[in-house]
Amino acid sequence: MDVPVPPPERSDDGQERSCIVADDERAHDQSRPRGAQFERNVIHSRLGCRVGLIPAWYTSSKDLPVKGRAVPFFSILLATRDRPALFDDALASVLAQSFEDFEIVVVDDGSAEQHLAGYAEVLAAARTRPGLRLQHHRLVRRPSGHGQSYSLNVAAAHAAGDYLAILDDDDVWTDAEHLARAARSIGHAPRTDLYMANQRGFRNGEPVSEGLWLVQLERRLAERTADADGSWRLTLDDLLAIEGFCHLNCLIVRRGLWEQVGGMDEAIRWECDRDLYLRLIDTATGPMLHHPAIVSRHNIPDPTKSANMTTALSMAAKRLQQLRVADKAALFARSPEMRTAGRRHRTWTLQKLAQELAEAGDFPAAAHYARAAAADSLSPAFAAKAAVYTMKALGGR
Repeated sequence: MDVPVPPPERSDDGQERSCIVADDERAHDQSRPRGAQFERNVIHSRLGCRVGLIPAWYTSSKDLPVKGRAVPFFSILLATRDRPALFDDALASVLAQSFEDFEIVVVDDGSAEQHLAGYAEVLAAARTRPGLRLQHHRLVRRPSGHGQSYSLNVAAAHAAGDYLAILDDDDVWTDAEHLARAARSIGHAPRTDLYMANQRGFRNGEPVSEGLWLVQLERRLAERTADADGSWRLTLDDLLAIEGFCHLNCLIVRRGLWEQVGGMDEAIRWECDRDLYLRLIDTATGPMLHHPAIVSRHNIPDPTKSANMTTALSMAAKRLQQLRVADKAALFARSPEMRTAGRRHRTWTLQKLAQELAEAGDFPAAAHYARAAAADSLSPAFAAKAAVYTMKALGGR
């Protein structure tokens, strides 16, 4: 099904204006079928062909058209909402890169009216840079937004680069050589699927000491030979042997691999980055590279605020999102090792959910999830916990 999309408006100076991409019913032709009226559709998109029962009027973010343009090496994807000042810092850190063969694709996830002037000012200042390729797309506003996954899929659908890189709008790249180093390492290893670096986390302005993300890899890879820029080739076993994963800020993905896995899962709003990472490393057949450089500052969300997806969801809701990620890996992963890792993560998540529900005094729910965790793990200790929670649940009736 080809969905007609009007061409972008242009101002008098020939520059494309921000376009608004809508996915709610108000943006669709009112004559098209609604509600339970479904038909079998084949939707062709840059992110693959999907066949299934879907509303005839529905347009996914993966079905957006892409304008023809000269192909940059990198497309930098920036999704943002309601925080132009932080976005300004993130964008400035991209513009500070020494490597210049890139485009920037910004998707505003329906920022409120009072923030639009701030975004316009930031984007206008960036466009004064000669030769900068910068797109800006604004989604219709929804109370909770469309989510990071949807917004980044929109950005990827509009991107033209051979490789996709992502930066959160409340974080910054701290290494001006990040893209240059990645481009050289990718050049040494044709058909590289993934390039991964590291970042440093900050909580309330203070650096955290935990070994997050991929820092554990350095010890594992110490005796291997790196390329001229210090990048190592990785295997799936290497990545499954550590506890962390590669944050989006430090991840560069070959476009073909992104399209092969279908981009980000738009149903996941927490740990969508982990879900993407697991599917990418499970599917990759080309080289996967890792450089230990700290290239990004990640501001760990303040749990007292609700300005981002991590803090906007309750812990129980987050655990359910984690279960979806784990179940997908356990059911659909190509490699047996990834399926095993998915089952292991599912068991851990069930245990955490049961403990947290018990701490909150919801013993019927705690007993339910504890029994599931005990069945998954065959752990006598957790079977005993399930029995305790069950007795407390019965005692509360």
